[in-house]
Amino acid sequence: MSGRRIPSSAAGYPRPFFVAMGASLLLFFSLQALFPVLPLFIAQIGGKPADNGLATWVFALAAMIVRPLAGTLADRWGCKPVMVMGAVLFGLTPLVYAVIPGIPALLLVRLVHGAGMALFSTAYPAYMAEMLSPGRYGEGMGIANVASSVAMVVAPLFGEWALARYSFFWAFVLASLVGVGGVAATAVLPRQGPAGPRPAEPQPQGGGLRQVWARPGIRTGAWAMVLLGVPFGAFIVFLPLLAEARGLGGTGAVFGAYAAATSLAQPIGGRAADRWGAMRVAWIGVAGSGLVALGLAGAAGRTSLLIWAALFGIGFGVAQSGISAHVQASVLPSQRAGGAAIQYTAFDLVVGFSSWALGLLAGATDYGVMYAVSGATLLVGLLATLGYTVARTVLKPESLPSRVDSD
Repeated sequence: MSGRRIPSSAAGYPRPFFVAMGASLLLFFSLQALFPVLPLFIAQIGGKPADNGLATWVFALAAMIVRPLAGTLADRWGCKPVMVMGAVLFGLTPLVYAVIPGIPALLLVRLVHGAGMALFSTAYPAYMAEMLSPGRYGEGMGIANVASSVAMVVAPLFGEWALARYSFFWAFVLASLVGVGGVAATAVLPRQGPAGPRPAEPQPQGGGLRQVWARPGIRTGAWAMVLLGVPFGAFIVFLPLLAEARGLGGTGAVFGAYAAATSLAQPIGGRAADRWGAMRVAWIGVAGSGLVALGLAGAAGRTSLLIWAALFGIGFGVAQSGISAHVQASVLPSQRAGGAAIQYTAFDLVVGFSSWALGLLAGATDYGVMYAVSGATLLVGLLATLGYTVARTVLKPESLPSRVDSD
């Protein structure tokens, strides 16, 4: 890689690794503080349940459109410039929500917010992977992903407190002030330089994301993220409305239980991925997430809601750490951001579309039916995947994927 590389250590992780984690924590805190606030704000300005899904779809659509560009630029210019651009939009946009007059304006701001999140979070895993040795992708990516999970332990509670103590206006302002800290932390990171092919690295044929898509294992990781995105969108977008409809109280603590469980599960899942195979571990997490979504459909008490949220955090954390390790192990070093772009574009696409569709379903039925459908959709997709794999093994043994593709 041209430019200055940040050395990794077999015994630990270098200081920039943790500075970048701090930036991610603060930026995602500014986003996650709005989880219990934004659905109620949309209702206050005249929105309907489907508008919550639409707002999420617009956010995800912007991220989906921007991620391929972010991956290409980060692999060409280096990760830091893309992270800084993203941090500015990601961290400061919550301030704009404070002056939104209605749903159309909110959707426009969601586009900007989603674009900023995509720029930062696409370059971030590539930046972190540069500091990892090949045998530690699972552990390292699991730890790197903990930053956004740890933020969620406190951020929704902070958002609920700011709204109860002050107003929607000040909840948005305070969230943006936290985002400013994330912008500052990103700005002080050392620049690694453009990630061109290294002397000993095979020269890729073709160009851009098409060449990355051709790498073994990328399609497997993207499909796993597609399945995971269905219940995740339902969990993040509609949990406050489910709790309100069933009289279960605020969801700040519920999101905190989810985040605490995810924070613990990510490094453990990452270590398991390094030992037993990334996709083997990831599929276990994906299956667990689908089963828990079915459980959320029947949550009737505060305690059960907390338990199901924590279990969903475990499943999601294990799945994400395994998928991230698998993707980063499947690409050349000069394609890291492109791999992350494909991974999370698939996720954003499904989170957005499924949230919109699930919002329409919730409006026509209820939130219990909606959560049941989200979990069932994932499990049916997983069973179809397993069936396809078995059929391909039986009918065409010579076409079995390599270990990186099947692990």
